[in-house]
Amino acid sequence: MSKQQGERAAWTRRELLAAAGAVSVVACAGPVAESGADPAADQSGAARAREIARPEHLFVFVSDDHSAIDVGCYGNADVHTPNIDRLAREGVRFANAYTPVGVCKPSRSALYTGLMPHKNGALGFDPVRADVATWPELLRAPRCANAMIGKLNTKPVERFAFERWVRPKRVGDTREVAAMRSAFEELLEAFAGRRMAIVVNLKDPHRPFRGPFEDPSYVGAPVPHDPQALSLPGHLHDTPQTRRELASYYDAIWRLDRNLGSLLEVLDQRGLARNSLVVFTSDNGQPFPFAKTTLYEAGIRLPFLARWPAAAPGGRVDERLVSLIDLLPTAADTFGVDPAPNFDGRSLLPLLRGENVDWRDFIVGQHTQHLVGEPTPARSLRVGSYKYILNIAPDEEFANNVLDHSDTWRSWIAAAREDVALRERMKRLVRRPPEELYELESDPRELVNLAGDPAHADALARMRTRLAEWMRREGDPYAPA
Repeated sequence: MSKQQGERAAWTRRELLAAAGAVSVVACAGPVAESGADPAADQSGAARAREIARPEHLFVFVSDDHSAIDVGCYGNADVHTPNIDRLAREGVRFANAYTPVGVCKPSRSALYTGLMPHKNGALGFDPVRADVATWPELLRAPRCANAMIGKLNTKPVERFAFERWVRPKRVGDTREVAAMRSAFEELLEAFAGRRMAIVVNLKDPHRPFRGPFEDPSYVGAPVPHDPQALSLPGHLHDTPQTRRELASYYDAIWRLDRNLGSLLEVLDQRGLARNSLVVFTSDNGQPFPFAKTTLYEAGIRLPFLARWPAAAPGGRVDERLVSLIDLLPTAADTFGVDPAPNFDGRSLLPLLRGENVDWRDFIVGQHTQHLVGEPTPARSLRVGSYKYILNIAPDEEFANNVLDHSDTWRSWIAAAREDVALRERMKRLVRRPPEELYELESDPRELVNLAGDPAHADALARMRTRLAEWMRREGDPYAPA
C-alpha cells in the first residue's frame, strides 16, 4: 500500500468511527441528495461527520494565462477581482500554488491526469499515454456525473469523453457572462439528484484581449483599467505599449471575475454552495515576457483558491506548496475512486479539513518545448525561498508566441537600443544561462541571478544535486547521467 493510500485508509477508519459505522461510506459511494436543505435541520453526529468527510460536489473553475500576481487577494491593488477575492474570504487561499509547466496543453494534461508531464506523456503538445487514467475515465457514473464547459486543450480527445461537454463556440468562447450562466444552469438541471464533478474552463484573460469589457450595469468599477495608473510588476519593462497591453489584460481579468461571480451566484441560489468544493485556479501564467512558457514565477505560480464551507473555515491562507497535479487526486478522494491510481499529486482534502499531515517541501517545474522554435528544455526546483532553474540546452534560442506577436516585446526591442541593462536582460531570456538561482523573498521577480555569486555557492550546489536526484528517481528523460 502506498503512503497516500495508507493515509486515505486511515482517514476512512476515522470517518467510520465518527459517523457510527456506515455514514461515510454512503457519502462517497454514489448519488446523494442535494445540499440545499437547511444544515441546522439535522445536527446529528453522523450527519456532521458525513458533511465534513468529503464534499458532495466538485466545481473547478480554470482561467487561462493568469498569474497569481494578477489577483487582488494576492496583493495586486490595480486589478479589479471582487469575486475571486470573495472566494479568498470564504475559503482557503493557497499562497504557493504552481503548475508543473508554464504552457497550456501540457499543464491541462497534468491537471487531468494528476501526473507530471514526463509521466503522462504530454511533455509538450503531445497526447497523454494510452496507459494513463484521465479525469473523465475515473470520475464517472455511478460515482458522479462529470461535465466540462469550455476548451479541452489536451489529446487524444476520445480519452476525455465527458458525460456532457459544452463547446466554447456555444458560449461565446466562454467570455460571454450570460451564455456561460445559462449553460451552467442547464448542466445543474441535467444532473439534479446526482453528485457532480464539473470543470469550467474560462478563456479570459488569454490573448487576444478582445472586448467589449464594459458592463453598464456594474456601477463604480475601476474599468477600463487606466494604463497610466498601473504599478508594473518588476519583471516587465515600462513602455507605453506594455502599459496598454497590461491594462487590457486586467480588463479581461475583470470580465473573467464577473463570469466567475455569476456562476458562484447560481450555486448560492440552488443551495449547492455549503457542501460543494469550489476551486478557482489557472492553467499557467500571464502572456507576457518572462512569464508564460517559462519557469519563472510569473509563468508557473498560480492563483489557487478552495472553498468548502462545511469543513474549511474561510479566510485561511495556506503556505504549503500545492500544484495542479493535486486536483485529480482531490477529485478521486472526493468521489471515492478506490484504488486510486499512483498519482504524482496528492489530495487536498486533508489540508482543507485542517488535518496535520506531512506535505511536500519542494516543487518541480518542467518545460520541454513550445509550438514555435526548437525545444529549449528546462527544469526548476523551489525549496524554501530558493528557486533553481536548470537550462538543459542553453545554446538553443528560446522563442514563444508572446515574443513573436506582442506589442510589449516589440516596444522592448526598440527601447533596448538605448537601454543596455534591458538589452542584456532580454538576451538572457532568448539565450539562457546554464543555471539560474534566485532568492524569492528578497527578489520575488527573479531579476538577480545568484548562480555565479560565491556567497550562494553552497545553496546552488544543494539545489543542483537535489534536482538531479529527483530527475533520476522520477525517470525524467533529461536526467543527468
